[in-house]
Amino acid sequence: MALIGLDVGGTGAKAVAFGEGGVILSSAYQEYDMIQDHPGWYELDPHRMFDAAYNVLRKAAADCPEEVKGIGVSSFGESFIFMDENEEILCRSIMYLDTRGEEYVDEMRDMIKDDVEGFRLRTGTLPRNLQSIYKIRVLEQYNPGILARTKKVHFIADFVLSRLGGEHVTDYGLAATTGAFDINKKEWITDMFEWAGLDPAVLPKPVPTGSTFGHLSKKAAEDLGLKEGIVLISGGHDHVPSSLGSGVYRAGTAMNAIGTVDTFMLITDQVEAAQSYSGFKPHLLPGHYQFAPGGNLTGGVLLKWFRDHIGKYEKNMWAAEGKDFYAEYEKQMPQEPTDLLVLPRFGGYGNTFADRAGILNLTLSTTNEEIYRAFMESETYEMYTGLKRHMDKFGPLSGVTAVNGGANCATYMQIRADIYNVPVSTINCPQPGAMGDAMLAGIQAGIYKDVHEAVADCVKVRRVFEPNAKNHEYYMGMYEKYMKVYEFMKSIEAGK
Repeated sequence: MALIGLDVGGTGAKAVAFGEGGVILSSAYQEYDMIQDHPGWYELDPHRMFDAAYNVLRKAAADCPEEVKGIGVSSFGESFIFMDENEEILCRSIMYLDTRGEEYVDEMRDMIKDDVEGFRLRTGTLPRNLQSIYKIRVLEQYNPGILARTKKVHFIADFVLSRLGGEHVTDYGLAATTGAFDINKKEWITDMFEWAGLDPAVLPKPVPTGSTFGHLSKKAAEDLGLKEGIVLISGGHDHVPSSLGSGVYRAGTAMNAIGTVDTFMLITDQVEAAQSYSGFKPHLLPGHYQFAPGGNLTGGVLLKWFRDHIGKYEKNMWAAEGKDFYAEYEKQMPQEPTDLLVLPRFGGYGNTFADRAGILNLTLSTTNEEIYRAFMESETYEMYTGLKRHMDKFGPLSGVTAVNGGANCATYMQIRADIYNVPVSTINCPQPGAMGDAMLAGIQAGIYKDVHEAVADCVKVRRVFEPNAKNHEYYMGMYEKYMKVYEFMKSIEAGK
């Protein structure tokens, strides 16, 4: 028995076949490029994206030694694909990174100014430039008449599934990324699409995440070397299957994805807690919601900056020896907390105040290794800010599961546990998103009776890092200083 998870990202697609117990049986990955014809424009060619997704699916299937029983597909959110009456693609897909459309966001903000809170509670969010509804206006602006020619709209995961045999449906998670979906009634806000100039009739039908979207067609089965009729499901927005594949789906748990970007996803069954944040939406279990209490764009990028600048000599030396910089540098890091403070907003974004970075408390005896550890500590302070705000109001979490590259550093994980003051776990699977897709497919294929059984079979905890009380006390003293520094920087930037 095997299940395939297909994760379609902004720069590449990966397919992973999983066997019993979440064991990886085969995998494949293929990149594609975002298109930037002008500064601030980010677009994707749907043909290239689908070809890559299809190729990795074919390879993962061909290399899988067991019979595939189901396929689950997820993707990034916000982007969409417009098709004509013959289901031919009409144009490129606009990425969420694209900076166009701010004037339409301003127009919507002006329209809802008398009921901003009602709008937020209805959609789970506030108007933002990355959302689909404003990109639809952008599309018409640069392709006049295209909305009139559009007869069907797909979101990215739905589009891939439709080419495999799926129906014209989408899941609640991807629907919510439009900024024009009623998360309470689970229906499109049709007057918003009419405002954008798009006929709501061309939109896909919203269904719960993990629903069956159809079955593998005869043609696709022959092309892929799979059995016709196997179940096709959508994991929807990639955040959901990533959390499921990490075992994070119950209230009081959280996923900390520490990659290029450092982000949280918290799960709650408290409506008040979810509604405290812009960007909340339903999660898998009935009555459960997901939300993010903050993040930092310079998460993994921060350590990469250190490697490429401060650690340049060691990077080149270890590269010549075939060694990994991060693994080798971890061996040299001090094991005790430092007294250094780093303002980690190298990219000008985060949970706190200042838009600039810095390193404080340096002395003539400070070592590069101490600075490296301080980067990890202060990036964790940055993430702790939003987490602390939530826990102070709604109570502690039962734990945090860390995924992506940062989770491979044991010292970093202990720092996170000590500052967060909750257990931090890591998992064995390097591809939790694809595994979450496969688990959802397994439920619809009848292999698992529910998400609880799927998680019990597939998610294997690698290690749990328990918080050190002494270190936590020390770090809280440093955290107070960290916040004072940011307040000071805020006053400097304001010219006070």
